[in-house]
Amino acid sequence: MTAQLSIPPFHPIGNFLLRAAYAVLLRLDIQGREHVLKTGPLIIVINHTHFLDPVIPAALLRPDIFPMAKTEVFEGKWGWVFNWYGSFPVRRGEADMQAFKHAFRLLRAGHAILMAPEGTRARSGGLQAAHEGVALIAARTNAPLIPIAQWGGRGEFNRNWKKLKRTPIQVRIGAPLLVKTTSHKPTRDEIHGITDDIMFSLAKMLPPEYRGLYSAVENFAPRYLVPYNSVAVSTSAPKEVLPMPN
Repeated sequence: MTAQLSIPPFHPIGNFLLRAAYAVLLRLDIQGREHVLKTGPLIIVINHTHFLDPVIPAALLRPDIFPMAKTEVFEGKWGWVFNWYGSFPVRRGEADMQAFKHAFRLLRAGHAILMAPEGTRARSGGLQAAHEGVALIAARTNAPLIPIAQWGGRGEFNRNWKKLKRTPIQVRIGAPLLVKTTSHKPTRDEIHGITDDIMFSLAKMLPPEYRGLYSAVENFAPRYLVPYNSVAVSTSAPKEVLPMPN
């Protein structure tokens, strides 16, 4: 499989088919579309409880969103779909520098990437402990990020679609954020703190029963994330992404 930097031909076709399926199968309540930066590098961060979580924002929010997906899906019988769509693989449970570098290249090309920090679906529905790859990429690239919280559909979608009954899905899109650290190479403590900031930003948009390990939102005060619009940078000309690390 060869990772691509340009939008694959199948990408808009796939998005069209997904949107058509959503119109029949889902009742989407999406709030916060105005927060999505229409051009330039962007990191989209989602919680993950359902297989639909990555493909809803990918198909609806921008035409150039490249999802990061676990290596295993590319090895299955539907792996060609992920490949043709422009998804790129990551090996879970390790620092996959090949995946990170491809994410850096996509951001430098002005595209959006989509990542689920938990790494796998939360079977219980609540947020799980997050991996730190998102924090590392955001800190090292200066790319803005937006948290997207989604819930609904667990347990009912499989029953409903067979009856062509629409399943309600809630989507809440947060305001864009930037990482603020003391240097271009953040410390391990800073990466851990950025990860917590990102996950609490997701948790505060979720109902209490979906917050999981990050339920203490009343005590949350971000240390490393600042509002994108508070920085001296135009949303029509996003901050330059720093050179890709070696």
